[in-house]
Amino acid sequence: MRGLGALSVIALGGWAFLSPAAGGWGFAAAEFALLAWLARQVRGADAAALHGRAREPFEPDEADLVQRYALYFARPGFARECASTLAALGLASLIVVPWLTYKLQWVQAVLVGVLLFAVARLTKLMSPVYTLRLATAKGDRDALRLLSAHDGAVRKLSVDEPRPQGEGGR
Repeated sequence: MRGLGALSVIALGGWAFLSPAAGGWGFAAAEFALLAWLARQVRGADAAALHGRAREPFEPDEADLVQRYALYFARPGFARECASTLAALGLASLIVVPWLTYKLQWVQAVLVGVLLFAVARLTKLMSPVYTLRLATAKGDRDALRLLSAHDGAVRKLSVDEPRPQGEGGR
């Protein structure tokens, strides 16, 4: 995506501001389409394949972490880009909903507001380190357990990247 997702969200938010009736429906439709597509990607992530790909067997905490956040461990770059886009979508929704309410576009405002719950849930799945740090700060021991297992799971799943031709190690 390379930042295009956040730019698209900004464009949709601008459309919703300039033309609340049509832009509100466009924003809601685009938000629903992105969330449905991303939910399908999350469901399609196979934690069992990650267990098979690991260089060493996972400890129980690491296995639990990989099971919960399979897409994050399977495609970390993709998850990072999606988290950025979802964060922009959540912030834009928090601005668009009051605007649509002010412009008396009730149905669009309610739809975008309800979809904000799905945005929050998927954002947590795309950026588990941040989510676990927040939960740890609130005193959640299970989150602390999973957070401490993160580095081990990443190390066991990392694949040595082949170096480009002509670059030698020192």
